[in-house]
Amino acid sequence: MKRFKNKIFTALVLAAAMLCMTACGKTTEEDAIVYDEAYLDSIADFLIANWAGLSQEDIAAFAEMDADEAEAVIGQNGLPFEADAFTTGFAAYEGVAEDLGGYVSTLSYGTPEVNGEEITLDVTVQYENREAVISLIFDEDSVVQSVDVSPRYSMSEILYKALMNTILGMGTVFIVLIFISLVIYCFNFIPAIQAKFGRKKKEEPPKAAPAALPEESAAENIEELADDTELVAAITAAICAYEGTSADGFVVRSIRRAARPSWNRV
Repeated sequence: MKRFKNKIFTALVLAAAMLCMTACGKTTEEDAIVYDEAYLDSIADFLIANWAGLSQEDIAAFAEMDADEAEAVIGQNGLPFEADAFTTGFAAYEGVAEDLGGYVSTLSYGTPEVNGEEITLDVTVQYENREAVISLIFDEDSVVQSVDVSPRYSMSEILYKALMNTILGMGTVFIVLIFISLVIYCFNFIPAIQAKFGRKKKEEPPKAAPAALPEESAAENIEELADDTELVAAITAAICAYEGTSADGFVVRSIRRAARPSWNRV
């Protein structure tokens, strides 16, 4: 009886394990992304052929489209692209078109790689100047999500670009440092310039005081003397009588009214 129970228990454990394995297998199959490799290759060919057949002006126009314009083009032509992937793909090609040159041939199609819900396809293309790898990323519905163009540069070209970038960076730094040094050096002349302008201000002559007043006063005195001849004669006679002298030694220059009467002192 005990052996029979052990056999039943073992059978149940094996059955449960089989059910778990079957469930896992079904889940993996249900989650796997189904795609048509030939269809993905045809989308890459479509994009490469359009780049080769369009002018630089047309490529630039597609690259500069906004989301609404891109959606309109995609909808009219039934293209399996997201709007952002469509415009960025043309922009990526436009940025390296001069380095690549004209289209020659498509060398190979890589095996699509599934990563989560994305499918990545790499296509190697031969252009006049060099090869390039075009990477397209699709979603689970085989709609292009992004496009990238990567030219293959030789080692000498990579080193040359690195050298030019280094020279450009260091040259910019030295130019800025030289400019700052010149500005600091010019500070030495500022005190001299300030002193020069200050000296000019000090050398400016003061405003001349009006000098015509004495002449005007003299002229008024002369006029007064001319108008008061009799008064002058009377005053002269009185002084001569007081001093007991003649009028020959007297010259009347001016006649002014005293601040207080002088008769009190007589």
